[in-house]
Amino acid sequence: MKKIFLLPAVVALLLSCTNEAEKEKTELRIDNLEADVTELKIEKDSLEKELQLLKNRNPVVFSKDFDSLENPEIYIVEALERNSQLIPEKSVLGGTMRFVDSEILNERLIWASYEDGHVAGEAIFQYKLNEADSVDFKLISKIKN
Repeated sequence: MKKIFLLPAVVALLLSCTNEAEKEKTELRIDNLEADVTELKIEKDSLEKELQLLKNRNPVVFSKDFDSLENPEIYIVEALERNSQLIPEKSVLGGTMRFVDSEILNERLIWASYEDGHVAGEAIFQYKLNEADSVDFKLISKIKN
């Protein structure tokens, strides 16, 4: 008779242990998902700010000289990136200067930031499309960071 009463108690104890382990797993999963949601909210806010900046940016209107180019903005930026010798700073400690960001300001000027991992700066260049559909650049101003 004692064995009959003891059996339900053991079964109840085992079930409660299993339920407790499952509860801990579920709580851990909830914590992980909440952390993921927080990270995604931060990323979403950042992307919304970037989108707003892009929407507020005035589009560049190019002269007829640029009609021969399918996408003048990309063409000009890529031409600048290929001409790292235009960077007004010398690299140090074995680094290599490169353009890391740029923005066309209007149909004559482009802003660009550059770095080599040790030295960084910004510059404004004047650009002009020449007869061979290549772009000539002239340094207008530099800002060393």
